[in-house]
Amino acid sequence: METPTRQTRVPFRGSLAVGLGLLTADQLRGPNFVHLHRDVYVGADTEIDTRVRVQALHAWSRERGIVAGPLAALAYGADCPWDDAEVVLPQHCRLAPDDIATRTDHLPSDEVVERHGCPITSPARTAFDLARRVPLVEAVAAVDAVAHRCHLTSEHLRRIAAAHPRARGTVQVRRVLELTDPRAESLPETRLRLGLLDRGVPPAVPQYRVVLLGGKRVRLDLAWPHVKVALEYDGPEHRTIAGQNRDAFRDGDLGDLGWDITRVTSAMLLDAAAFDQLAARVMRKLA
Repeated sequence: METPTRQTRVPFRGSLAVGLGLLTADQLRGPNFVHLHRDVYVGADTEIDTRVRVQALHAWSRERGIVAGPLAALAYGADCPWDDAEVVLPQHCRLAPDDIATRTDHLPSDEVVERHGCPITSPARTAFDLARRVPLVEAVAAVDAVAHRCHLTSEHLRRIAAAHPRARGTVQVRRVLELTDPRAESLPETRLRLGLLDRGVPPAVPQYRVVLLGGKRVRLDLAWPHVKVALEYDGPEHRTIAGQNRDAFRDGDLGDLGWDITRVTSAMLLDAAAFDQLAARVMRKLA
């Protein structure tokens, strides 16, 4: 172990560094290091990104734990509704800090892979664990994101569920399997899709492909192709001047083909009354 410095990018256990005589306790408490978890530090000049968080959690477990849950999803580049630190340990930990959720389990080798130099749950196992969380809508959104990013199918999740029939939350996993759709490209898209289904709107086709008159191919977030009605969710990138101009030209090109485009914002998803109005509007168009 090299002497940790302000530029140390890999998290380390402070007690180990002090025990080896590389640092003193006072130095650890100084401005050159950032405290991540109990006894885990990193150089102060290090960006605390997903890599560092995964490595810090593994270091805290004394290199025995398997990173799971939201951090595993983030390690694959998938969005996740949650951001907490979860780790699977080979034996029960009685003194886990409040900022770390621990589970005791012995995972099969095919449910563990390496990422950022640390063991994490496989994409399918990660999806299975997230599918057991509540609320249901967020669980489906999380599974959609992992499935889209890692090219999973429902069969991958079914195999994991079948291998763990007594695991907590398997009843919800079956419901998630009925609702998941890996074509969704963002968490809000899944929330929009499920919210419409819950309000009686017929199922839409996510990421429906359309060829414009000029030959350009575009995808619609949610579409009902038989009546050429579609919804487009507008995230932050759509609110820039460039994004607004791009959307205006795109909607015009789609209009030339007879498509009716409605743009949806986060406010419509967060306000129940506004969501009800959106669903009613879609129903009228479908009729």
